[in-house]
Amino acid sequence: MFMRTVIEADDGRVIPVLTMGPIGITPELKRQGYGKKLLDCCLEKATALGFGAVLFEGNIGFYGHCGFTYARSFGIRYHDLPEGADDSFFLCKELIPGYLDGITGVYRTPKGYYVDDADVEEFDKAFPPKEKLRLPGQIF
Repeated sequence: MFMRTVIEADDGRVIPVLTMGPIGITPELKRQGYGKKLLDCCLEKATALGFGAVLFEGNIGFYGHCGFTYARSFGIRYHDLPEGADDSFFLCKELIPGYLDGITGVYRTPKGYYVDDADVEEFDKAFPPKEKLRLPGQIF
């Protein structure tokens, strides 16, 4: 899933970009190239629609194979992250070459991503109980 968001540029401009949710592949089909094919197809569609860049939280070990690099190399900072903190989770790919040239600033997570923990717990009560696990590859 892609969602529109912005970079609040240091020079006052607001630069439209996309963010995205993680790629999910069922365990028995992992390591067969489906994730990369799915991501490449989605990025082609986003490019065809005229979007200039995608920024999100992810693992460079996977997303680096699809042309993503650290957002810091573009001069883009993750909102609310203290200076000097580990930002290796924050990735970027220009869909239009040069789209981010000369832009430095702060990426803003879309407001729709923020959900109150109490609301999440209440929502989860509508489903059969499950054990919450921390799995390999999770960032948080």
